[in-house]
Amino acid sequence: MLEPPEIADEVERLSALCRLNLLDTPPDERFERITRSAQRMFNVPIALVTLIDSNRQWFKSHAGLALAETPRRIAFCAHAILNSAPLIVGDTRADPRFADNPLVTGAPHIGFYAGIPIHDTGGWRVGTLCLIDHQARHFSSADVSALCDLAQWAETELNLYSLKQATAICHEKESRLQAIVEHAGDAIVTIDDKGTIETFNPAAQRIFGYRPEDIIGQPIMRLAARHYRAGLARDLAVLAKNGIQNGKSLNRQVFVERSNGERFPANLVVSEMRINDRRAFTGLVRDISNRRRSSEDVKRANRQLAETLGLQQAILDSTRYAIIAVNLQGKPTMFNAGAQRMLGYTAADMKAHGSLAVLHDPAELAARGAALAAELGHPLAAPADAIVANARDGRRDESEWTYVRKDGSRLPVMLSVSAVWDEQVLAGFVVIAQDLSERKKIEQLKNEFVSTLSHELRTPLTSIRGSLGLLAGGAAGAIPTTAMVLLDIATKNCDRLVRLINDMLDVEKIESGSMRFEAVVQPLLPLIEQAVAATNAYAAQFQVSFDLRADAGETRAAVDTDRLLQVLINLLSNASKFAPSGDVVEVRLRRLAGVARVSVTDHGVGIPEQFRDRIFQKFAQADATDSRQKGGTGLGLNISRAIIEKHHGTIDFTSVPGMRTEFYFDLPLASEQP
Repeated sequence: MLEPPEIADEVERLSALCRLNLLDTPPDERFERITRSAQRMFNVPIALVTLIDSNRQWFKSHAGLALAETPRRIAFCAHAILNSAPLIVGDTRADPRFADNPLVTGAPHIGFYAGIPIHDTGGWRVGTLCLIDHQARHFSSADVSALCDLAQWAETELNLYSLKQATAICHEKESRLQAIVEHAGDAIVTIDDKGTIETFNPAAQRIFGYRPEDIIGQPIMRLAARHYRAGLARDLAVLAKNGIQNGKSLNRQVFVERSNGERFPANLVVSEMRINDRRAFTGLVRDISNRRRSSEDVKRANRQLAETLGLQQAILDSTRYAIIAVNLQGKPTMFNAGAQRMLGYTAADMKAHGSLAVLHDPAELAARGAALAAELGHPLAAPADAIVANARDGRRDESEWTYVRKDGSRLPVMLSVSAVWDEQVLAGFVVIAQDLSERKKIEQLKNEFVSTLSHELRTPLTSIRGSLGLLAGGAAGAIPTTAMVLLDIATKNCDRLVRLINDMLDVEKIESGSMRFEAVVQPLLPLIEQAVAATNAYAAQFQVSFDLRADAGETRAAVDTDRLLQVLINLLSNASKFAPSGDVVEVRLRRLAGVARVSVTDHGVGIPEQFRDRIFQKFAQADATDSRQKGGTGLGLNISRAIIEKHHGTIDFTSVPGMRTEFYFDLPLASEQP
């Protein structure tokens, strides 16, 4: 296939095509009439008015053809515009230039082509009027002459359309310019080369206090302050003779005068224009009297701003926290002195790196990014997006990360990430990092102390509990009644201390990751029944009973029997303690979407709203006074949450103070286990 060659003046030809303002415009009946006439006159199925763009052939009118355009490299019309002579291809299948052209071998199956170039007013060949037949045919010289007449018609319409468009554009620009002049806030005055005022816009009327009929036709000197008029006359004489050099505007500050004689400072910008081979000038006058009056206020405000900024910078530099600001692309824009001391990088280092990722452990960043992408349901654009994605979506983001210093050492930090908004538009993010190294060391020492103390206390407490049991059982002889009361108090408090130590050891195992879980798929209802039976005696001392109900059918989940019983007994005993005397605690097992829900509801005093965020923390008690009366270590719910989360479940509660409290946990059904 022969592709059309390059045209020598293609840039100029394309510029002429663009000036027609015809490409991609809606159908026009004037051109449709031409192609319909061509169809009827030559009895052909397809007649087109085409425009040849840089890489396509676009049809302004395409009678008989559904396509709106084709690539230029296969277009017959791209060959037709190479010169002004008609291009007639009687049998395309016998012409080696076009025999294998896709428009011949495929739709629209061109067998015959006749195209006449059409020109713009400058003589550039911008398109064609062409005929297409599916079969080869003879095209006489009379046919060519007739087609040339139709092409001349199309050319006339094309250029008339262009003129009409140009006129409309000119009118539109004139209207816009007039609107700008009429509504401008500055005075706009035009004068001729003799200094006579020709136009005076509404802002000029307002600023100077003249009506148009009073000032138009008057010399421009009337608007100048008296001591400026002589100098203005000399400047006008020079402008009238030489114009404004280099086509630039004149910009200066002057004093002008209102109609009432009041003088005021103004900024004057003078531009030159040509009207019928003569010079004219436009002056834009802006009243700057308010600007001068407020200059001292501006200076004072600038001083206050400088003091405020200095104070802010001093605060930023003195804090122990690392404070880092980044733009929307994640590039650091601020790196305070605290960050430099903490991490060893300078502000210049961070700008050179161009990302917060350099501060993070790569493996941790990748893992957080993968988890966040799974939560959001779409991949992150870059690894560093894991740091700011929650803040970008308006979610609170405060979490622990591992920072890597410039020397390669690592430190744990608590990152608080916030979005920065500029009038409802997201402008960037601020990252505040707190070094957790000392806190981690203290926590480790505390945990080691608690673990050691708990282990060391367990052995003597076991001996004490055994000895108290022997004494109470009469191993040392009969115990007086008064001594038995004291022995019973000691036994109960010893039991309470054993429970506290066991709970503390459980917490230590959970935090160290050494607590073993052996999950087995099994029905949940028997475990709940076992927990209720184990707690019945404890609940009876508070005159509380249990009402257990479950959804029909077997509800199964993969659980560690002992650990789940520990959670159930904890929730049941808590409900028993805080339920009013005579209450019935509701225990329910339900199947929800993909999970089994176990709930325990009492009708006691409830949990205060201000305590909600701390209910699952270690040693948490909603009411310290009441907890002493009821007993408990304050560790049960913390341990329960850890156990449920190890089962890939969730635990939570709802409470209406003075009416009811419901604790519930959800476990994945056996078929839904991860």
